[in-house]
Parts: sequence; C-alpha cells; structure tokens
Amino acid sequence: MPTCLILGYGNPLRSDDGVGWKAAEALERELSSTDLLVVASQQLTPEMAETLARCARVLFLDAAHNGSPGEIRMETIRRDPNAQIGNVSHQLLPPALLDLAYRHFAAEPDATLLTLTGENFEFGEHFSDVVEGSWRAYLDRARRWLNRV
Repeated sequence: MPTCLILGYGNPLRSDDGVGWKAAEALERELSSTDLLVVASQQLTPEMAETLARCARVLFLDAAHNGSPGEIRMETIRRDPNAQIGNVSHQLLPPALLDLAYRHFAAEPDATLLTLTGENFEFGEHFSDVVEGSWRAYLDRARRWLNRV
C-alpha cells in the first residue's frame, strides 16, 4: 500500500492547463516505489477520495490561472467541511476531495498543492514559453516534496 500519492490534474489539450497531468506522467516515468502512487487525470473526481484516504501524504499538481505566468507556488491545504459537493463535474477542488476522504473514510492525509501559473489555456498540446521555462523547477519542487522526511 503506497504511503504517498501524487495526483496531477488538468487538460493536456489546453496548453498550460496540462501542467498537472504532464508533471504526474513525467514523475511516474521517473520515480518507481512501492510507497508511491501517481495518478494523472483531467479532473478530480469523488471516486479519488478512497485512493487518497489510503495514503498518509498527497501532492496535488495543477496549473494556476492567478499569479504571474511561470510562478510556482506550494501550499499546505486542508479539507473544507463547507464544500458544496453537488454537481462536481469540472469543479471538485482539492479541499473538497480531502473532505470526502475524511467524511467517508475517516482519513486526513497531509496535503500539499503545487501550482505553476500558466499563460496560455487555449487549445494546444505545448506549453507557453514562460511555463516551459519553469517546468524543470516545478518538477524539482515535486521531487523535493517526495523526498521530504
């Protein structure tokens, strides 16, 4: 059973929005451990709460729309007991998913959100130049999170 989960999400066909997905895929190819599960998805879904609940630590990887393009931010996040989880298609955020894991599985893993602010969210499979310039540093931050004791 893995103790760490890396959950990258976003649309890889919308340029910079694919940061989380593509980072998860890159890290999965590079890192191999029975203590690590890596998931790449277009969006967070309620079904992921069970997987999340089985892990002690989770790192969410996503593109950000707010901030300076190319900016990398890492923050500890907590569950949101006030999250509205009605129609969650394309709207489920990490704090709401953490709350589902807590409510249904009595689990509260340490959770971190790592974002890279995008510049271009139009149709396309390639990152903008500014995101491409921050890509290695973004992956390095994810690796450091994984190696944290």
